[in-house]
Amino acid sequence: KAGVNDPDVFTESKKDDPKRNRDGIKKEIFRMQEKIKQAYEKILSVQPFWEAERKNKYIITDPELNGPVAVVYEIIADPGVKGLKSIPGIGLIGINFSLEKEKPQAMVCGVLSKSKEVPLYGVSRVLSCQFYPCQFTRLFGIPSKEVTDIELPLDDFIPPGSLAEEIASADSFQEAVDRFNIFINTWKNRNLRMTSNDFLSRYLVINALKTHGTLQIADLEKETGYSARYIQKVMLEHVGLAPKIALNNIRFQNVVRQLIENPYASLAETAQEAGYYDQSYFTKVFKDYMGVTPHIFVKKLQNILKSGNSIRK
Repeated sequence: KAGVNDPDVFTESKKDDPKRNRDGIKKEIFRMQEKIKQAYEKILSVQPFWEAERKNKYIITDPELNGPVAVVYEIIADPGVKGLKSIPGIGLIGINFSLEKEKPQAMVCGVLSKSKEVPLYGVSRVLSCQFYPCQFTRLFGIPSKEVTDIELPLDDFIPPGSLAEEIASADSFQEAVDRFNIFINTWKNRNLRMTSNDFLSRYLVINALKTHGTLQIADLEKETGYSARYIQKVMLEHVGLAPKIALNNIRFQNVVRQLIENPYASLAETAQEAGYYDQSYFTKVFKDYMGVTPHIFVKKLQNILKSGNSIRK
C-alpha cells in the first residue's frame, strides 16, 4: 500500500509542504465541506437526448460525511422508449430501480467513457439513484472501474434482499427514497471505512468540477504531490475513469450546459470559455460525443424554443 514517503507516489521535493500530503488534503476537504455540499446539490449531468422527464429530485446526505451522497430522481420515459441516449456525465454511478410493481428490478449503471443508449429493460418509470463521484465505492466497497460503461443487476455485486420489490411497490416517490436510504445506511454500517484515497479522490473530483474540467494533470500533481500514475490509479478505483477522460467529460458537460442555457450565444465564444480554443477540434470532439455538429445541435435547441417548448436537460 503506497504511502506519502513512497518515492513512486510522493514527489520528493514536496515533502515539506503540508498542503501536499494526506493530512493537507483531508484538511482541505473538510474546509471546503459546505461549498462542496452547495455545489453537489446543483450538480446533475446534462442529458439533452433523453426522451424522458426527470422529476422529484431529492438529495441523500450522510451525517458522518457532513455532505451529500447521492441525488435521487424519478424518470418517466416517453411512450415506446426502450432506452436513454446518454452522453458521458460528470462521474455519477447510478442504480436504477423500477417503479412498476409488476416489474421489480435494480440495475447498476456505471459511468460512461463514451456516448451510448442505456437500456430501460422494459420499464418506463424508474427511480434513479445517482451517487456523487467516489461515493459508490466508499459505501459499497466496489471499485468504480468494475462498472464503467456497463449495466448489470445490483445482485451481481451485493445482496439487495427484497429492496427492488419494496421500491417497486412504494406508494410514493418519498417512500421509495426512504426505503433506499435505509438500505444505504444498513450497508454503510457494515462496510464503511474511510481511507486516505477516499479523501484524495474526492479532492481530485472537486477540483476538476471547480475548474469545469480545464484542470491539467500536471496541476493535480503539484497540488497533491502525488504522481500522475498514482492519481490515475486512484481515479480508476474511486471514479471509474482515468483523469484525462474524466476531465474531458466534465469540460464537455460544461459546454453543453452553457449551450442549453443560451442557445443563441456565439458558438466560438462559448467554446473558448469552456477551454476549446481550436474550433475544428471543438467540432470534432462535439460530434464524437453527440453524433452531430455543434451547429446542428444549437439549431435543434433554437427550434425547440421557437415551437414554444422547453429544452430538456
